[in-house]
Amino acid sequence: MADLSFLNLEEVEEEAKKVMPKMAFDYYSTGSDTCYTVGENRSCFSRYLLLPRMLRNVSRVDTSHELFGIRSSMPVWVAPMAMHGLAHPGREVATCRAAAAAGVPFTFSTVATSSLQEIQETGHDNRIFQLYVIRNREVVRRWVTEAESRGFKALMVTVDAQRLGNREADARNKFTLPPGLALRNLEYLSSASTARDSQDGSGLMKLFTSEVDDSLTWEFIPWLRGVTKLPIIVKGLLSPADAELAVQYGVDGIVVSNHGGRQLDYAPSGLHMLPAVVAAVRGCGSSIPVLVDGGVRRGTDVIKALALGASGVLLGRPVLYGLAVGGQAGVERVLQLLRSEIELSMALAGCSSVQQIGPQLLLPAPSAGPAPPMPAAQLCKL
Repeated sequence: MADLSFLNLEEVEEEAKKVMPKMAFDYYSTGSDTCYTVGENRSCFSRYLLLPRMLRNVSRVDTSHELFGIRSSMPVWVAPMAMHGLAHPGREVATCRAAAAAGVPFTFSTVATSSLQEIQETGHDNRIFQLYVIRNREVVRRWVTEAESRGFKALMVTVDAQRLGNREADARNKFTLPPGLALRNLEYLSSASTARDSQDGSGLMKLFTSEVDDSLTWEFIPWLRGVTKLPIIVKGLLSPADAELAVQYGVDGIVVSNHGGRQLDYAPSGLHMLPAVVAAVRGCGSSIPVLVDGGVRRGTDVIKALALGASGVLLGRPVLYGLAVGGQAGVERVLQLLRSEIELSMALAGCSSVQQIGPQLLLPAPSAGPAPPMPAAQLCKL
């Protein structure tokens, strides 16, 4: 019987480390080069304080949320993450079922150890397909049309992984897929076996080098529009200039992200760049949603992100750690803990709905290092 007594999303990482093989845990937990950005993703949240308001009616606190017509029990989606089968035999199917039980949207990775059909068969209504773009556009078209036909609600195109970051832990551990696991969306490609058979340390490097399109440009967006009617969300932007281009090319949403610190080391955190990206999007006259990911471990982290202008938050590694510790039940426990923290923190801050969370709640922390500029309306809003 799995021990699900962990009390928060930091403790579940400690428990996962105890039960996971080192190769798998390091694959999930580490980043590129020095892993500076992995740490920055977490520490950036400490640069803000929350200023609560009193004598507000918080007898009922509504954490529900909706984007792109996708309903959620809280302003959180499960982020796209590769190879859940490294954590638990239940793979992405168990994660998706847990998300459904928690009322949270699930984002399914191209580089998954389950198939699109298996995820459809979970019965979860609110599913998003994360797309890596490979050179063979017919394969891309097949993925997209299958996802749409199987009821996925949106596409999330990852644009910050045209080359794979230098992940030394994978090279040191000579990362390979364990026997019995396959990259189900790639299994009909000859390079899918590369991740298992490569002898050069991280077989993922060879897989991505051989398949992912490193010549990808913004012109892909109009092509994709011709393939699907689904909303197109671009994931992996940090620069306000790129956010403006995203608006110009007509995307439906943006995820401000540095890929969990797994790509360019010393890139800024998503939270750090969030206010500038939101300002750039709104400055173009656009109201498209801007989500953020990276380093979220507490309900207060979610509130800080929303107060800085995020339309929603993606939750990554803690989901995988919950899966490793307890399968579907472990993921449900992670999501339940986060939702409870969000609800309580909203009440303590004087907010009875997600819509009441705004920049008026934020103050810069006095000794946590410089924070990026906060939205102009952070003071005096009643």
